[in-house]
Order: sequence, then structure tokens, then C-alpha cells
Amino acid sequence: MARSSSPERTGSVLATLVGWLVVAVVGWVLLTSVLGVIRWLVRGVILVAVILGLLWAYAALKAPKDPPA
Repeated sequence: MARSSSPERTGSVLATLVGWLVVAVVGWVLLTSVLGVIRWLVRGVILVAVILGLLWAYAALKAPKDPPA
């Protein structure tokens, strides 16, 4: 005989789906937060490297030239 789905079984499946949805949303928020922090750190390192490169180029171009021999 085929067993009909009982309300308890349907509620259990629905609770499982809602639970997985909550886990997915929390995971998505955490993942985007972590990736955002990593992007921010990489962008900061690149900015510092560009500034140091520009200062080095300025110092190299501003240095007095060697007198002719």
C-alpha cells in the first residue's frame, strides 16, 4: 500500500529546505565579506607599490647628473 505524505513529513522537508537556505545565505554573506577584505588588501598593496614606484622615479629623475669627464 502506498503511504501518503503526512503533515509531519512535509514539515520536516520544509524545515530542512529552510535550514539549507539559511546556511546558503550566511555562507554567501561570509564569502563576499572575506573576498571583499582580500580585494581591499590587494588594492592597498598595489596603491603603496605605485606610490613607492613614483617616488623612486621622481628621485631618480631629480638626482643631479654626473659631470662630464
